[in-house]
Amino acid sequence: MDPDLHESEVTITEEPAKQEGSKSGMRQVWTLAFCLSILQVGFGIVLPIFPYYIVELGASALDLGMLTAAFAITRIVLAGPLGGLSDRVGRKPVMLFALFGFAGANVIYAFAPNVLVMLAARALEGAVSAGFFPAANAYVSDVTTIENRGTAMGYLSMGSMAGFIVGPTIGGILAEAMGVRMPFIVAAIATLGTLVVVYILVQETDAAAEKRAVLLREKPPVLEVLRTNTKAYSALGVSMFANMFALGILQVAFTLDAVIRYGFSPVEIGIFFGIIGIVSVFGNLFFGKMSDRVGRKWLIVSGSLIGAISLYIFMTATDTTGFYLGGIVLGIALSMRGPTIQAMTADLTDESAYGSIMGLMGAVSNSAFVVGPLLAGGLYDQTGDGVTALGVAVIMSVAGAFVASVGLPRKIVRKSVIKDDMASDLDS
Repeated sequence: MDPDLHESEVTITEEPAKQEGSKSGMRQVWTLAFCLSILQVGFGIVLPIFPYYIVELGASALDLGMLTAAFAITRIVLAGPLGGLSDRVGRKPVMLFALFGFAGANVIYAFAPNVLVMLAARALEGAVSAGFFPAANAYVSDVTTIENRGTAMGYLSMGSMAGFIVGPTIGGILAEAMGVRMPFIVAAIATLGTLVVVYILVQETDAAAEKRAVLLREKPPVLEVLRTNTKAYSALGVSMFANMFALGILQVAFTLDAVIRYGFSPVEIGIFFGIIGIVSVFGNLFFGKMSDRVGRKWLIVSGSLIGAISLYIFMTATDTTGFYLGGIVLGIALSMRGPTIQAMTADLTDESAYGSIMGLMGAVSNSAFVVGPLLAGGLYDQTGDGVTALGVAVIMSVAGAFVASVGLPRKIVRKSVIKDDMASDLDS
């Protein structure tokens, strides 16, 4: 990094063409956010079902942890390559391929006779999601500027979380009325519907395609991109890992406590996820816009600390009121750090590597989703409750907040890795 570049002083100038297209870009962001809301309805439908499915198949808490980890492992392996693929062939083809795989995974879930088949379906789901979410985030980066990127990521996150308002509740009702397998069929149908909408409505701009073609002539290695902002990327990666580690623990510890210790029904668990969705729908847009005005860093730090508070509430809760309160606080935390982390990643990254870096950061966060759920499942089998595992999650969340406060820049420094002759091609 050049010695005359200072984190608190450098600003980024976006290309005039990109600024002029930002309004049309935001319209495409709204379209993609709508598509994500449909997809997340299907994804949210099955969330309350997993613990009951595990009980029906006679599996253990560790098996539930393995299901979560299988999803994350395949995302770790494929997030970078599929993110890079979206740089080469475009964002839309990768998203369509991923949606088709999502639908197939849910069909396999619906007819799974044992945990091993469910593990295979979960691994497939992780593999295809490794393509969808980096491509979607990179698409938003393609069509926005630094001045409105936080807002755009907020819309994307808002659309994603909107599915959690109705999806889990629908899943709980379907499970009670028609059995734990029916929600997976409905999720597959919803995913195929999303595929059709993406195919028809989401359009990649000619300017974005032409720019990728220029960039790919001499695309720099990912390590070269990371070296341009080593400290910032490292701090962002550690913070993401800590946050997702804590969420991975929560996903196993909370759902098992709710079902085994407190006897929650599928509908009650669905309401819990719906509460998080309602808070996040409004919070993502609000905090996304705020990050454009006041900066990214302290929203990420604050979100991590508030996340730790929510985990402590889950540790001490003994009834639905306590769990629902924890869900509200968790929704606020997710809203503060979710779109802001994605926007900061895009701010730091040269356009030549949007997809690859989004994929790499996805791999970092998903590695935490391997360790966290496995640890939570093992501790739950040993202790009979989720308190110990949630305590570990609180510590990790605080640690992530500390690293972010020390390592993330107050203002973004982006040092281009594009050669001068390529830069002139992009400007022409």
